Amino acid sequence: MTSHGLCGDPTTLARIREAEVHRLMGWLVPQPENENVFRTLTCFAHLVLLAEDLLFDGSPSAGGFGGIIEQAGRVMRVMESPGYRVTGADDPYTLALVDVMNRLRKESTPGRVGRLTHEMRRCFAGAVRGINALHGPVPLTEDQYMSVRLDDVAGHLTIVLIEMCGSEPLTDDAWQSPAVLACLESAGMVGALDNDLFSYRKESVHDLNLINVLQVTRGLSVQHAVEETMKVRDRVMRLFLRLREQLLVGAPVPLRYVLEQLGQALRGHVEWGLTAPRHTGTPSNAAAASGVAPLSGCWADRPSSDDADPLPYPSISWWWDQAGKASGGLRTEQQ
Repeated sequence: MTSHGLCGDPTTLARIREAEVHRLMGWLVPQPENENVFRTLTCFAHLVLLAEDLLFDGSPSAGGFGGIIEQAGRVMRVMESPGYRVTGADDPYTLALVDVMNRLRKESTPGRVGRLTHEMRRCFAGAVRGINALHGPVPLTEDQYMSVRLDDVAGHLTIVLIEMCGSEPLTDDAWQSPAVLACLESAGMVGALDNDLFSYRKESVHDLNLINVLQVTRGLSVQHAVEETMKVRDRVMRLFLRLREQLLVGAPVPLRYVLEQLGQALRGHVEWGLTAPRHTGTPSNAAAASGVAPLSGCWADRPSSDDADPLPYPSISWWWDQAGKASGGLRTEQQ
């Protein structure tokens, strides 16, 4: 990124340093089987967080909502184009992205790079939905929030990053298995809700966050909304662990690799969120949250909720239907 001038701007350099992406990737993928891909994906993860900061920080840019969509579309076109030809008009971000994508195409497979591109598009689409919801006339329902957040927080994208570091690709049938999808999406939602919790004190009270949504939909105080968010998080985590345990039985090597890395990635994501300046630094604006106790930074002895029933959100309640059907051999999801 430095070679393409991306670190020349002091503000951008500060964002890169505060994110500590190298630590995050080390925690997300503690056992990469392809070191070259892992290093290149670490650079890619830097670019993803920069895109989030520069395009989707919760407020339309100088170009307005249309400008955000246009810039996101340009990023996607670069990712989609194996022979993208840079010009003198391209900015440092584009130059760095072209370099990263060229490296990935040499180091990984077309199918894996294609899935990465697809999930980046999903992430951008979720971010656009999120901004639209924040500035729309009608408050989000809790179910709408779950649907938006699963995409805009890059949960699917993160799982693809983990999978690409394995030596063998996950098959299309495995990706499309209802039980596997439920397990992977539940892991992504745990990460999303963790992010809501550890970033809330620094971000705006108007940002897309389950804590803010619960205050509106249920009339809760800030602290009570934090507690309810933790309960939702722990119920989803309980389901993820159950699905993961079932899928590991007889799981083929690529699926086992992803599931084992995910178990460590969720812990690492929390460690990063509680320590990275991106989330622990000075609040970014005057509307940052107040009146909520800081997270302790220590681990609880037990979940905040023992409720094993499905959450009442149609967007994700089907995950619980897969418990008991999951099999690492992927033979029982149709039963």
